[in-house]
Amino acid sequence: MAGTRIAFEGTYTSGTGTSQYRFTVVVDLNGIVSVRDIVTPYGLVMDSMVRLPQSVVSDITDAMTQVEDLLSLTSSVNGTMTFAAETEKSITFSTPMSAATYRVHLSPSDFIAARVTTKTTTGFTVQVGTTFTGTVGYDVFV
Repeated sequence: MAGTRIAFEGTYTSGTGTSQYRFTVVVDLNGIVSVRDIVTPYGLVMDSMVRLPQSVVSDITDAMTQVEDLLSLTSSVNGTMTFAAETEKSITFSTPMSAATYRVHLSPSDFIAARVTTKTTTGFTVQVGTTFTGTVGYDVFV
């Protein structure tokens, strides 16, 4: 039985000298990108009132982009869907997959909910949370 990747993680540092911050960018099984384990010079962030310097917030955003770029380089199929006042779009593969067990990572151009509603060996369907005009990038991992 082949192993199945359930998450991709990258750990980053931000700052210099004694003002080092560390954080981990995670892409889960559903393609959701998030940040966890933020460590300040004083320890792990456990309190919602802890403030992060703008430079650290910018580094976190840059790291999330780097992880998405890395994933796009290693995906088997990728591209962009263009929505024009639509709520759903379908992608058809030029070569069918051997099984529908692949994962799809979505990157909407705007802050909207997007999900894969149907996966087959020949393609998948993406649904957005509202009528949308814009683009949604996708990367398919086998």
